[in-house]
This record gives sequence, structure tokens and C-alpha cells, in this order.
Amino acid sequence: MRALAVLAVMGFHEGVSELSGGFLGVDVFFVLSGFLITDLLVSHYDRRGRLDLKDFWSRRARRLLPALALMLIVVTAVATVIEPAQGNSLRLALLAAVTYTSNWYQILHHVSYFASLGLFTAPPPLDHLWSLAIEEQFYLIWPLILWLIIFRLNGRRARVTATLILAALSALAMALEYSPGDPSLVYYGTDTHASALLIGAAVALALPLATVASLPATQVRRLDAAGVVGLVLLAWAAGHFSGADPAVYPVGLILAAVGAAGLVVAAAGTGVIAAMTGLPPLRWLGIRSYGIYLWHWPVIALAGAIIGARANSAWMWFIEAAVSIGLACVSWQFVETPILRDGFLATCARWRVRVDEGLRPVTARRPVVPMVVAASALAAVAVAGYGVARSPGSAAPAGLLRQVAEGQRISAASQAQSTSGAQAQSTFGAQPNSGATSQATSPTGLTPTVVRPSASSPSSGSPSPTSACPSAARLPKVSGRQVTAIGDSVMVASAAALDAALPGIYIDAEVGRAMVNGLAVIQSLAARGELRHYVVVGLGTNGPVSAAQIRQLRRLIGPNRGLILINTFGPMPWESSVNGVLDAAARQMTHVSLADWHAAIAGHNGLLWPDGIHPQPSGARVYVRVVLAAIQAVLPHAPPPACYQAVSGPR
Repeated sequence: MRALAVLAVMGFHEGVSELSGGFLGVDVFFVLSGFLITDLLVSHYDRRGRLDLKDFWSRRARRLLPALALMLIVVTAVATVIEPAQGNSLRLALLAAVTYTSNWYQILHHVSYFASLGLFTAPPPLDHLWSLAIEEQFYLIWPLILWLIIFRLNGRRARVTATLILAALSALAMALEYSPGDPSLVYYGTDTHASALLIGAAVALALPLATVASLPATQVRRLDAAGVVGLVLLAWAAGHFSGADPAVYPVGLILAAVGAAGLVVAAAGTGVIAAMTGLPPLRWLGIRSYGIYLWHWPVIALAGAIIGARANSAWMWFIEAAVSIGLACVSWQFVETPILRDGFLATCARWRVRVDEGLRPVTARRPVVPMVVAASALAAVAVAGYGVARSPGSAAPAGLLRQVAEGQRISAASQAQSTSGAQAQSTFGAQPNSGATSQATSPTGLTPTVVRPSASSPSSGSPSPTSACPSAARLPKVSGRQVTAIGDSVMVASAAALDAALPGIYIDAEVGRAMVNGLAVIQSLAARGELRHYVVVGLGTNGPVSAAQIRQLRRLIGPNRGLILINTFGPMPWESSVNGVLDAAARQMTHVSLADWHAAIAGHNGLLWPDGIHPQPSGARVYVRVVLAAIQAVLPHAPPPACYQAVSGPR
């Protein structure tokens, strides 16, 4: 089971499209951990009449801490060398990791689980430790609660019921706290994401391992049936759900936990499912699954920092998986197993003896491996210490940093100067203000690019496009005071050009923002009545976008506003899927147009900064031209789309 769960999580983090719900593998781990820990504690209580919490916690520390420490040292050392810009955030993440509070750190710092790109940096290499933090907090708190349940409640049924009530309360908290924006708050929270752990604990109270192992054949067949149902349910959920799906919180997570519970019980028995999950390859991976989970995300993140866009290719997925498994094997063989068998102090003493033997000046051949390992360990510790102690630099070019800083200033100024609803039109059919000064062409005189027509574009019954086209001077005008723009770092880099072309535009753009975050911003503006007549949305750089999110966006802005969707360009694995979703929305929805940034900038990488994502000032003017043309396409009396001349290339 551990093998299947860790492979699902790895596939999700690698961006395998068939595993959009692979993150549910974490909940399989949660159910399994809740089951095994509770069974261990209860069996210990039944034998001795008490819970030896000191022994339990020390065993957990011996199992978890050595592998974690090794990974943190190595990853910090490597990140110091190849990704120095992450120094400041890495220090905070390290502090959260060693205190097992990564989930709360990521909540407080608004780190989205479903958005992975920032400004010119690879994904943070320690973002996956939130789940280990939840588990460790469970290990600290649950034994005390379990002792209270055992002490106060007599009978298995009462104890199972009490545990399931706690699981239901956690799921209820998730449902109540969930908002359609970024679900990371409820996904990271120990209180809101404890239901899977508690479901596993309830199963252990209902069916202890000793009981499951001694069931008669008829009961074993029932367990196998439950296991098959659980496996099918998990496979369906892994391929059906996505992180942006509101049904996941908590329904999808509960379904995954229930499916995992059925599979756990069947795997603990003596039937067919137990034989399948006990196959040697799966068992081998399962034993090392903790180490594989520890290493896989840092390998993915750091590989992206080293080789860039090529890290998204399929052949790199297999290389990254092989490296992760290899590192986990080394950790298991030389760190975890010796410490589990002999203890930390005895293992350190043995290594010290071997190093001393290597340093001894004797004529016989000295052991080389201990010397190499010791030297490598000292070097890693030294580099990691330097990385933590030194002042961090930045990997982004100075010009991009200045451009982004200026964009952030303009974005903040536009929000400060905005008034609530007086400057926005309330219905789609209203005419632009007579004093509007922004034209369909940018101040530089650049011609708009061609825009994909939406369902609302003029079609049959109109004169031929050429005869119906007005002159450029007579194209409809729109004021910046009619436009709300919500975006990510690409829009931040283009904010100065947007403000110049559309004076008075409201810009709310932020580095690292994904669609899930942008929906929360739009919902807040809509609730305050501050959304303007035309809503421009440029979100897709930092994570996938689903059709359900676009439908939600359409509902949030209302039927009488024009929606302009800017597609994305860059070395992200979800680029094509995001652009496909946006293109379909522009074709199928009314009052929606597509600003085809991808088509406008493709083949003109000289207008982008070296990351291949963010536009330089000249590229920002192309970005604005695309947006202006898309706004023209949703004007109430816009000419046919053919009137907007195509450009042969950015000028």
C-alpha cells in the first residue's frame, strides 16, 4: 500500500495528467498511519494496562528523524550551490521542518500546495513536508486522546464511535472553512485534515491486526471484496479529482480515506489483496516509501533549477524517480536501518571507529568508503551551514527585478486610488464614458493582434467583414476606469504598460498567484461591488486551470460583465492544458474573449527574460496589445473579429 501511495504522489508532482488526483496518496498514508499507530498503542495497553508514551515517542523519533536530518542537510547544501535565491525562504522552511510545523508555516506564508512557480525560481524544495508535520502532530496528540477514550469509554463500539465523531468534526471544519479560492488553508490544517488519520484509527479500534489475521475464510473473502472496492475507488479518485475541484473538500478526501480503509484492512488479512500488496517489488518499495517521499520532491524541484524546461519531459520523470529511489535506498541502508537496529549513539560510534581506522597510518590497505562518506558528510554540513548563515542573493536578472518592483508599485497604487463602484458600469450593455482616452491601439501605435471569437462575436446576418470594418480611428473606445485586471507575475511585469495604455485601470497582480488564489480575489471584489465592467484575468503560470474554475469565475463576475482570459506561455508542464481550457471557454461562453498571448509571443523569446516566462518591457507592450484587442472583442458594438489585423510578429 505504501508503494502505491508514494507512486501516486510522485506521479502527481511530476505532472502526469492521468494522476490529477494523485495527491490523494497522502491520505492513503494518513489512513495507514492512523491504523498502525492506534493498533500499536492499543495492543501495548492491552498487554501492560498502560500506555508507555515515552517509549512510543522515542521510537517514532528514531524512525523519522535520522532520514529527515540527512535529507535536510543534503538538500540545503545543494540548494545553496544551485539555487541561492531561495536562501531566506529556505531558512524559514528548515526551521518549520525541524519543528514539524511546516503545514502551519505554509498556511501563515500563503504557500499554495497547488501552485508551484514563483518569480524566476524553482519550486521550494521542502514544501512537501507539510504532511509529515501533520502526522507528527498526530503522533503527539492522538496518544493522549486515545488514552482518554480508553479510560472513559468501555467497549469497542463506543470507542470506534467516538473516534468517528472526531473524524466527522474534522471533515465538518474543512467544509466550513473551505473557500472557492485557494484550498491550501484547509488542506494544510491539522484540524481540518485529520479525518483520514482518525478513520484509520477507528478501523484499528474496530478490527485490530491480531483479529484480522485470524479471521475465517468467509470473513477474509469479505475483506477482499472491501479491498477491491477500495482500490477501484482510489484509482477513480486519483484520475477524476483535481486540487481545484471544490468537491474534494471534504467529500473527495473522505471517499479516498474510506477507500484506503477498505484496502488497509484487506491488506492486513490473509486473502488475495494481502498477497497482491505483499508482492516483493511492492514490499521493497513500501519499506523505503518514507525515504522516497522525503527525497522525491527536492529532486524534482532542484532538477527544475538545474536544467529548466527539460525537467518537464517524460524521460526526466523516470530519471528523477530513479534518483529519488536511489537516495532513499542509501538512506535506508546506511542511516535508517543501523539506527533502528542499534540506536543513534551506537551507530555514530561505529562510524567513528571506521573513520579512525581509515586515518591510521598503517601499511595495510585502509578502508576508503568510510573516509569518502565522512568527508562528504562534513562537506555537506559545511555548505548547508554556510547557506543558512549567509545573506541570500537573487537568481533573477536585475532588470526583471526592477520591472517587477515597478509593476508591484503600479498595482498597489491602482488599488489605492480605486473607488468602490462609482467608476464601474453595472450592466454589460452600458456605453463607455465619453471622456475615455484609451484606444484600441496602444500609445505606441502598435496594431492589435487577432483575437479568437467568443460565442458573443458577431456572426451571421452581418455584412461582410471588410465592408463592415470601420477605420482605425472609429474603433470603439474603452476607458481604463472600466477595467479590472487580476493576474500573476506576468501581469506584474506588464503592469506599467497596462497602466500607460489604460489609465485608471484597476490592477491586482501578484507573484506566484494561481487561479485558485485569483478566484478568492475576484470573489472579494465582487462581494464589495468593486468589479468593473470588463474583467481581465491572466492566471495560468503557476498551476493548472480547470473548466470548473472558469465556470466558477464566470459565475463570480456575473453575466453582464465582459471576461477577457489571457492564456499562458512558458516551460510549464500544464501550459497546453491551461490554454486548451481557456480557448474552449472563449469559444463556448458569451461575453468571453481570449487574449492569445501564447500566439503573440511564441517564436519571439528575445522579448522575454531568460526564464522564458516574463516579458521584457518590449514584450510587455505586446502583452498589452493582445489584451486591448481582446477587450475590443467583447464591446457591445464591436466590429467583426476580422477587423482586427493580425501582426506578423511583435514590433
